[in-house]
Amino acid sequence: MAPTELHQSRAVPVVLGAGVLALGVVLGIALPPLARWLQGVLESTPLPVHGAIGLVADLPLAWSLPILSFAGLVGGVLLALSAEHEALRLTVCDDHVEHRTDAREGWIERTEVETVHRDGKDLVFLGTGGRPRARMAADSLNASRLAGALRDHGWPWRDDDPYDGEFASWVDGRPGFDAAEQDLLRQRLAERKDAAAVVRVDSMLAARGLAVRERDGRLQVRRAGVPGTAGVDDGEAGRGADR
Repeated sequence: MAPTELHQSRAVPVVLGAGVLALGVVLGIALPPLARWLQGVLESTPLPVHGAIGLVADLPLAWSLPILSFAGLVGGVLLALSAEHEALRLTVCDDHVEHRTDAREGWIERTEVETVHRDGKDLVFLGTGGRPRARMAADSLNASRLAGALRDHGWPWRDDDPYDGEFASWVDGRPGFDAAEQDLLRQRLAERKDAAAVVRVDSMLAARGLAVRERDGRLQVRRAGVPGTAGVDDGEAGRGADR
């Protein structure tokens, strides 16, 4: 079967860019009158009028419209390019998957994967015994097309995480983790807003047999292939997965 290419809709960057451009045009028309109104309000009070407000208030439409429209155009182009480069692109084949973003790329062999599923915005590949193989942000891809492509190429797609019940909420100092694992989990929580750092730390955790996910701003962890994750009993792990 021929490879299937999956990527973000071409309309998304266009809509984002056009939205920023339109915002610039609206501001070019509305900002000077708004600044003049605010200047009048402030002049009737003891509060000083900031110089920037007076500068904008004095701008004629012939200046404000082209200046802010141009700023909107530049901002829109930059936002559209960023959206295009950061979005996930997948090439799905019978024997492997290639994934690419502007920051990184990778190759996953079919023989390395036991299951594939969505976890919120992420696409998750698990290896033997549920060991993490790869996790990537896939919210830019159509969910049904993604699942269909993987199924069509014979990948073991699941509609849910087969190890969902083995996750337990982690808090700093919780028993069941050695010092190095605690340090990595602290780092993972501290850098959760940095996509590149998350990929790096998740890889180090996976090398130690730990799978990590985030629920409501908190980390959940399980040990790959070991029921009753991270040294807690099965009942406690199940409660952690419901968060």
